[in-house]
Amino acid sequence: MRIVLKVQRVLPAALLLLPMLTGALWLVSLPPAHGPDEEAHLEYIELLAVEREFPTLRFVPGGGMSEGHQPPLYYMTAAISSSLLGLGWGMRWLSLLMGAGSILAYYGIALKLLPDRNLEAALMAATVGLLPMFSFLTATVNNGAMVQLMVALVLYLGVEPRKWQGARSLWMGALVAGAVLSKMSGLFLIPYLILAWGRLYGEGKLSLQGFLSISGRLLLVITFVAGWWFWRNWLLYGDPFGWEQQMAAAQALVRRERLSPEYMYAVTVELWRSFWAAFGPSARQTASPSIYILISVIIAPGVAGLVASRWTTLSGRIVGALLGGWVVAFLGWPLAVPWFSSRIPLAGGFAAKSLLTLLVAWILWPIVKRIRWVLPQGARRETGLLGLASVLLLIGVYRYNVDFPQPQGRFLMPCAAPLLFLVTLGWMAFFGWKRRWIPLTGGLILAGIANFLALLHYAH
Repeated sequence: MRIVLKVQRVLPAALLLLPMLTGALWLVSLPPAHGPDEEAHLEYIELLAVEREFPTLRFVPGGGMSEGHQPPLYYMTAAISSSLLGLGWGMRWLSLLMGAGSILAYYGIALKLLPDRNLEAALMAATVGLLPMFSFLTATVNNGAMVQLMVALVLYLGVEPRKWQGARSLWMGALVAGAVLSKMSGLFLIPYLILAWGRLYGEGKLSLQGFLSISGRLLLVITFVAGWWFWRNWLLYGDPFGWEQQMAAAQALVRRERLSPEYMYAVTVELWRSFWAAFGPSARQTASPSIYILISVIIAPGVAGLVASRWTTLSGRIVGALLGGWVVAFLGWPLAVPWFSSRIPLAGGFAAKSLLTLLVAWILWPIVKRIRWVLPQGARRETGLLGLASVLLLIGVYRYNVDFPQPQGRFLMPCAAPLLFLVTLGWMAFFGWKRRWIPLTGGLILAGIANFLALLHYAH
């Protein structure tokens, strides 16, 4: 009995440690300046540490700093840490430490989905930590590591109104402000919390006075903690976000074509590709095209299973199967079969994708309609919250890509854990609770293999 208890305690800890050991291997293996804009991030830190001033964006071509538009919290933290880590590539250890904090927060989030299931939660958190892009980004100097940590902590602490009352609301709101001061994408947490509380109000679980009170307190704390940065931008640029100034300073990167459904779809496909694999200084070293069809084939059943187990009606299961087919046909297929598209133009057309969607949905249907495990009520609530966070972040990243069409899938990494957790629950719905170990360990093994192969290929 004692041996079983020790295993139950030691194994989750070992699983949570595994991504950090892997991240350290990435850290020492990646050559200098191999992370996205890593030299520019270091330049920002050095300016703060040595000159004690923030960078500014300038209209001079090539002038100013390419990361001068970034909020300062990560760089301030790094500048303070420079006495221990130095001003060089040792700064990568700070990102790795933030990645470790994110993994622990992911473990806490997974426990909300599967209460009292420490081993299962550790498997889910470790799988996220072994994603190649997670390892790559937390082993390089970049402010994404900090916003990822802040978002993870906010999602872990949750939206329960009692946690946002009294003195607690000060440090809870400070976390949101910290995310905003780490990277502009952290702004999505503000509508996320307000919408979540609005839902509680609509369900009668929160009074109107309570909703207005905690929402107002949140905005007040954010204004007090982070407002100075946006006021500074307003004084410098006449724009609190410095958006127009950033576009003027980086004109070569600004979108020129007209906004259209075709363009937005192209952005979607590019975000999908660069979320899974986009390495190197400019994030343009991608995986083999066949990898993306494999990823979509793995993700599609998880999406179908999640929808079918959360909305167990016939229509819910039909939608689940169709969404699974859409993932393969509209996300994986365009990236994975350029050979067909170049020789048979219709293979990449809308009609071909629609037919492929129906084909995959038909293949998924026999198992979708026989879901073996339905999400418990508590897990349904948490999946809804995680899904809301992911959608809001995606909207923010879309907005950025409207003007800067680059491989920016890494901007979605703050919600990598929610997305992977939802897919894992969908796979568990297929196998049933007794066979939950199949998708849990299978996901960990696949992430580990992908991590190892990516490390061999890109860290040289």
